[in-house]
This record gives sequence, C-alpha cells and structure tokens, in this order.
Amino acid sequence: MAPPSPWKRPNEVMQLHKLKKRKRALQERMKQPTPSTSEETSISQKTVDLDFSRILNGEHADKRKNPFSKSNITQQNKRVKVDTDLPLDESSDKTLFTLLKLPATVPQKAAQELDTEKLSTFSNLLQKFTADHSVESVVTEKKYKHLPIDWALKTRLRLMSPKPFAWTSKLKASEEASGITGFVRCLDTTSESSLDTSPRALFHQTCLYWQHPHLPWLNLYPRSSGKVAATSFMATNEEVKKALHREWTESFRSLFQLLRALHCPYFYVCANTFTVLFRAAGLCGVSEPCALITPTSRGFRQTLRQEDVEFTMPLRSESKKKLNISDEDKPKNSSFDSCYDTMDEGCKLEPDGDSGDEEEDPDQFLSQLGLETEVIKKINHNQTRMAHTAESSVDSAAESLVFVRGADAQALFNFLLNCKSVVSPTGPFAGVPPTLLAPTAFHGGTLHSLKVGEKTVLADSKKYYSIELRGPILPTTVHTLFNVLKKSSSAQFSATFAHHQPTLAFTYAANGIAEDESSKENEPNHFSKAFNKENLSDCGISESMLQHFCSPDPAVVKPLDSVKYNTEDDTYTW
Repeated sequence: MAPPSPWKRPNEVMQLHKLKKRKRALQERMKQPTPSTSEETSISQKTVDLDFSRILNGEHADKRKNPFSKSNITQQNKRVKVDTDLPLDESSDKTLFTLLKLPATVPQKAAQELDTEKLSTFSNLLQKFTADHSVESVVTEKKYKHLPIDWALKTRLRLMSPKPFAWTSKLKASEEASGITGFVRCLDTTSESSLDTSPRALFHQTCLYWQHPHLPWLNLYPRSSGKVAATSFMATNEEVKKALHREWTESFRSLFQLLRALHCPYFYVCANTFTVLFRAAGLCGVSEPCALITPTSRGFRQTLRQEDVEFTMPLRSESKKKLNISDEDKPKNSSFDSCYDTMDEGCKLEPDGDSGDEEEDPDQFLSQLGLETEVIKKINHNQTRMAHTAESSVDSAAESLVFVRGADAQALFNFLLNCKSVVSPTGPFAGVPPTLLAPTAFHGGTLHSLKVGEKTVLADSKKYYSIELRGPILPTTVHTLFNVLKKSSSAQFSATFAHHQPTLAFTYAANGIAEDESSKENEPNHFSKAFNKENLSDCGISESMLQHFCSPDPAVVKPLDSVKYNTEDDTYTW
C-alpha cells in the first residue's frame, strides 16, 4: 500500500477552510449572551422579508437579478453573516421560527392562554412518544391465569430464573423413591403425608414418563427419517423382528384399551414417517375417542380409504377439504372419480341430469365422438395425473393432518396394528416398531426420566440460573412442572420450548376441532359433555388439571413457544 501523498488538493483545502470558519462562528455564538424578547423580535423582523409587492405588481415588478453577479453574492454573504451571528437556543420554539425565517411574535393574550405542556417542542414530543410507547407495551402484554394446552410434542425445555431453583439433579434415596411412587400410582403427593413432599421429590415425579420399546443403543425419540446410518442388525434377524413386533402389539393393544376405558387420557405413536395422537373421550370437548395423524401422504390416505377408515382434514383449505366416502356413494363415471377424490373447485364436472343411465361408459361416449383409442387413453392418463398432483400438493405439510373419531378410531387402531409399513425395512430403525409414549402405565411400558442439566447463564451483566430438560415432553408434563414451580419458587421464571416440528399441527387442528364442537349445541351427546371430568377421574391427572384439559373452550388450546410466570399476580404471559 502506497503512503499518503503530502500534497493537498484544492477541494480538501476549501473543506478545511469552511470547517474553521464554522467553528469560529460557533464559538462567537456561544460567547454572546442570550438577547431579550424585544431584541429577538427586532432581529427577526429585520431578517424576515415577506414583501410580495414585487411579485404582485406584474409588469411593474423589479427586474430579476442575475444570481451569478458579484454584487448579489456579496449581499448573500452579508445576509448569511447576520444569520450566523444570531444566538440560537435549541430548546426554544423561537429559535425554530428564526431558522425558518417566520415571525415569532405571539400576541400577549394568546401567549397567556397557551399551555407550555402542549407545545410541540422536541423535548415534549420525545416525552410523549416514550410515554405512549410504554403504555402501548403494557397494554399489549396480556396475562392469563392458566397455561394453554399445547398438544405438540417437545424435545427440549429450558427454565431460567434470577434466583436458584429449589432442587438439583442429585436426589436422595427417599426423594427418588417418593417421586417414582407418586408417579406410578398417580398420587397427588401434595396431600399424601406418607411420602416425601420436598421440591426435589416433586420435581423428579414430573420428569417421568412411560415408553415402549426400550432399546438402550437407539434413541427412539425423535426419529429422524433423513438420518443416514447403517442398517440395524435386527433387519436380518427374523426372530428378533417377530419378538419386537409381538411385544409392541401387546403394548399398543393395552394402551388403546386403557384409553377406551378412560384410564389413560392420551398417548402418542411415533413412527418413522408420521406421528399419531390418540385422545380419550372428553378431552377438549370431544365426547368420543379420536385420533390425529400428521404428516400423511396421498398413498397413506388412499390406504385408509381402502380400509374403510373415514377421516377429515381440518387444516386443509375449504376448497380442498375432503371427507372419505365409500365407493358405492361415488359416481360410477370414472371421469368423475378423480374430481370426487380431490374435491377441488377447479374441477366441477357434474353428471347430466337428463340421462338416467348410470352405467354409460365414458370411453364409449368419447369413441362415438370420433376420438381414437390412443387419444382416449392419453386423456384418461392426463386426468389421473392431474388428480394425483392435486392430492399430493399437501403431502408432508401441516395441511395433510388427518382427523379420525368414534368408531373409525377403532378401525385406525386395527389398521396400525396390522400394517407392515409402520416398521421400516432399512436404515437405523430397521425392524423397530413405532415408539409409544404415555403419561400412565401400560403393559410392556418402561419407566423413563427426562435428562436434566443445570448451569448458570450471564445475560446483560446479570446472573441467571438455568435448568434444561431433554426428552419427549408431554403436554401434562408441562402443566405439572409449572404447578410445582409455582409452589417452590418465590421469583419470576420463564420457560422456552423446542418442538418436534411435525407435531405442531396437532395444536392447530385441536383448536379448530374445539371450535366445531362448541358450535354443535343441538347434537344428541351435547349434554354428556358435562360428565367428561367425572368420567376421566381415574385417568391419572389431578382434579384441577383435568378440569382444564376437559374444557370445551377453543381458546384453551394454543401453541407455546415461551412462557413467563409473574409472581406478583400469579399469572402467565406467553
């Protein structure tokens, strides 16, 4: 890099000269005292020139002066010199008027009636803006007495508080035993005197869950379908595969029977490519057992239709919503089948009402019009391809969620029990059946605990205590954990969640389903909703939490990304 040149250019010299000149003018302005009101008025009147007679006189007006003449330049320099000699007070409105060359005189009567707080000075405007901004931020921050229900599975939860929490990862023998006993027996340990009710025992109880199968060398949640790894040794061992599937069948049947008997509120089936949420009758206002599946593909939905499993797609747009209909209810004309499958607004073919012949072959009709066989085949192929494209447009997205209820939930259970495609033949999970997750005990279930990590965090030169939970975090786990935190912590705390992204559709769909259920006031089972809480009294959830989970209010179901607890008024903000 070449050294800077010692020579100065003319424009650089002129810039330095102008800066020095402005600096001297500013120093002179700071040395002079502030003039009185009369002096400012006289000065402003001298500098203000609002004489429009020269413009209004027309032809008698003065001749326009040459802006490039030497005399004009000297007059402008004098005027600039007078303006720069004016003492400026940046905190007054008169200074602003002087800079704009407008008369700053105000009648004395008007000046007395003028409120100084309403003046649009820079300081007043700044104070008003900050005040309005603070009020707006307070108004927009809503507080709630209860946590919403988020049906999405979570993989990580982080708690932060300015004060240390009332527990650590190191448990005593009595605390661990009391936590396990309270969770397995579904006891409310706050009212049980025979068990250890310390904060650490209660915290350990909230971190437990049931899972099947249990393979220590494999992480069965979450399952990454795009994970590249060698095929498991179980794929080549038929005896191991059969044993795993046999045990999984018994566990799955046990869980579903507990759900039907209202002794289990919900459970999850986590396969390689999709996740199923089974809910008992009575949760969120739905008075019959139901299931939600996400994400799904066109082939999977077609298989459900073939197995006579009726379903709806609540997250699909109104123009593309689809309700499975049996084959005998569909039009016999094959040209209408694809349209009936897609239910798209762009495809509105209707049979002719005058021709009562339902057995008419559309290919024969096209051949009578003079079309060749090859052309007819090409038309049918293009139509089928367009129908498949429209059907596959929502695959692997939130809109592909499938909702099954009532007797069809039993049909879905039978389908999953006998479906061989739920087990992957290749990859790291080859031969491993789907993972079952539940808050209550079931046949073949293994008791697991969330992994807990503690550390301190420095943010904005402040010290915060943090606890991180990793594993499948169920919806009831979040509510139970916050109830324990409220009782054991005296400081505000916040929580942030990491979701299993495909399961976010559960919450979105559950909200819409609850809205539909609340609008059905005249249905026969409407009055049975009053007994939902009593029917689920033995499902392993506390009475206060059960009342919240059985609420038919759609506003109760919302996705959770972060939550803050306020100790002053015992409220939540999310």
